[in-house]
Amino acid sequence: MYSFAAIAAVTIVAQADEAAAASSHVVRAGDTLWSISQQHNVSLANLKAFNNLNSDRLAIGQTLKLNGNAPSALKPATTSNRSHVTSANLNLRFAAGTSHKVLATIPKGKTLNVIQTSGAWSKVTYNGKTGWVHNDYLTTTATPVAPNTSTPPTVSATLSKTTANLNLRASKSTNSSVLVTIPKGQTVTVLKVEGNWSHVKFGSRTGFVANTYLQKAASTPTPAPSQPTTPAVPSAPKEQSINQSYVTTANLNVRRGPGIGYALVTSIPNGTTVKATKQSGTWVYITYNGKSGYVSTGYLKQTTTAPSAPVTPNAGDGGAGNASFDYVVNTPSLNVRTSASTSSAIIGRVTAGQTLRIVQTSNGWHQIYIGNTTGFVAASYVKAVPKGSTVNPTPTPSQGAGLAAIAVAKKYVGTPYIWASSNPANGGFDCSGLIHYAFNQAGYSVPRTNVATYWAGSYFGTQLSKTFVPQAGDLVFFENTYTAGPSHMGIMINSDTFIHAGTYGLGYNTISKEPYWKSRVIGYKRP
Repeated sequence: MYSFAAIAAVTIVAQADEAAAASSHVVRAGDTLWSISQQHNVSLANLKAFNNLNSDRLAIGQTLKLNGNAPSALKPATTSNRSHVTSANLNLRFAAGTSHKVLATIPKGKTLNVIQTSGAWSKVTYNGKTGWVHNDYLTTTATPVAPNTSTPPTVSATLSKTTANLNLRASKSTNSSVLVTIPKGQTVTVLKVEGNWSHVKFGSRTGFVANTYLQKAASTPTPAPSQPTTPAVPSAPKEQSINQSYVTTANLNVRRGPGIGYALVTSIPNGTTVKATKQSGTWVYITYNGKSGYVSTGYLKQTTTAPSAPVTPNAGDGGAGNASFDYVVNTPSLNVRTSASTSSAIIGRVTAGQTLRIVQTSNGWHQIYIGNTTGFVAASYVKAVPKGSTVNPTPTPSQGAGLAAIAVAKKYVGTPYIWASSNPANGGFDCSGLIHYAFNQAGYSVPRTNVATYWAGSYFGTQLSKTFVPQAGDLVFFENTYTAGPSHMGIMINSDTFIHAGTYGLGYNTISKEPYWKSRVIGYKRP
């Protein structure tokens, strides 16, 4: 006799048959009520009730009923001469149950001859050892056998929907290779249910999925073989125009239409920024590497700062890069992010001295090209350097204050335009506020006033005509921008490019390449 608490004390070799019938179990050495209930998927309470047990004590050789039916003679396990192939590395055990000793591990793909079958277990011989293996990891081979009077299982096709992103595998095992990942909510055709797995068809692929993540839909008979037909093009929902940027959260297929039934155009790597111009249901239309098509929004993350269309110069462009300047990283390592936020994902890094290709500048961030996509870097860690310059130029005596003011202004490239502000503590500057702050910080004392007064007064020297060739540190004045007369100003950083506080932030513009600014220059001043 053995108690439930004294499992380790059981050492007597069991004399009972290894293969119990499905409705009963013969107690062996080492068996406990708990292990028997787990082996046969019967609750401990029911096992005690079926056998009128008042304690956990068992006797070797005792026959236990596994259901509530009347006692019956123990039936031998069914015999079989069918050959099977292992679908995974498979443990050969002393008896039918995972609690029994492992005699050997049979490699995947080995052919076995099943001697007996008992419930979910089969008795086989491998390398001179006889034991039990679980049926879920055996597949029947197509070897000739004697006519079988039993009726083969009927294979019928039903439709089910996936309740999560679900792996389609080559065989009924989580160790088998993944053929494709089926998105959540997709319909699959269930060809056959085999234990905890279903043999399904998704698109042109067939394989196995776990039943846990399938929700049964309407069933449909398996169609008879017929000539291949061209699949009907799915109808698309009504499209609407959008202007939104996203970042891919996985390697993503681009298709000719808004659905998985459409042909594949190309694939986009995970972490790529894309811009969508149209939306059709849960699909959006994008262009990547010159190829356009639709992608599922289930694998897109909306960016917090989307790339905008080119800003018109008359809006006071805060400035992307220009042909006269290089933008160089001036910190040992700078993170490149998916959007203009320190909380967004990091998609790469740039290092000190690296020259950046800038798309646009806004709110203290540069949008830059990185690989075959774009990302964002903090503008405060990037400096603008005149193209071809390797050393700082030696200033002339009249340039000293202007060059120092430029150095001050560059610290705030990307900060927003703040009306009537002349201090970064307010979050930004207006155009004349930047001039006042930069020159005073550079040691050139000047009162706070507006553009018209700076132009008309004696501040910063005499007026110089628009035909004058300026140098770095000179002031440039514009008229008729947001109002009539002198209305905007900046600091020249060479003979053609100026830094200023524009409508979209503090940045750079080039006079000769932008008709808006060229047509509005009224002259210069040299401090």
